[in-house]
Amino acid sequence: MSANIKSVIIGTGSFVPTNIVSNSHFLKQSFFEKNGERILRENSEIISKFQDITEIEERRYADADHKASDLGYLAALNAIETSGIDPETLDYIIVAHNFGDIAPGSTRPDVLPTLGSRIKYKLGIKNPDCVAYDLPFGCPGWLQGMIQADYLIRSGDAKRILIIGTETLSRVIDPHDRDSMIFSDGAGATILEGRENSDAGILSHKTQTH
Repeated sequence: MSANIKSVIIGTGSFVPTNIVSNSHFLKQSFFEKNGERILRENSEIISKFQDITEIEERRYADADHKASDLGYLAALNAIETSGIDPETLDYIIVAHNFGDIAPGSTRPDVLPTLGSRIKYKLGIKNPDCVAYDLPFGCPGWLQGMIQADYLIRSGDAKRILIIGTETLSRVIDPHDRDSMIFSDGAGATILEGRENSDAGILSHKTQTH
């Protein structure tokens, strides 16, 4: 690892679906406890308590013609635009997700080819040295992708890396679980670049598994 090389964020992007689902959408849902017993409280009370705790009033769900790789691709386009780089100069594409591409009305994960490979194809990148892979790592997947990218850059193995987090959780949630109101769809992307003797950049990280 080189102490002189820092991983600097040079571009960011996101994609937020336009389909807005407000809390009122859940007023007619039937919610159940984990033991299978129906929750007898009024949904308006459940939703009000949920909103007081989380401050969530609405969430976004992906359009029917969009899957997780599509959202990731659109976020990546924004990151590439803000960075001003040629995407052919990317050394790696790391895509963090949990369920892959899921079609509307299905709960079957589609993870092969990798979402990273699909996004690379959508971006039109021809460079075979741009390695694309996926990172299924739960909620902090994008953060772990950033950590891996930092290692790759500081080791000298890479100069520029695109890291994407993307998910369509609306297609795997249990509609009878009140916690389903927490989840939504979307994607974010970041481009890291290695720079020598830079004051900016990732300073350190700390992760644990319990």
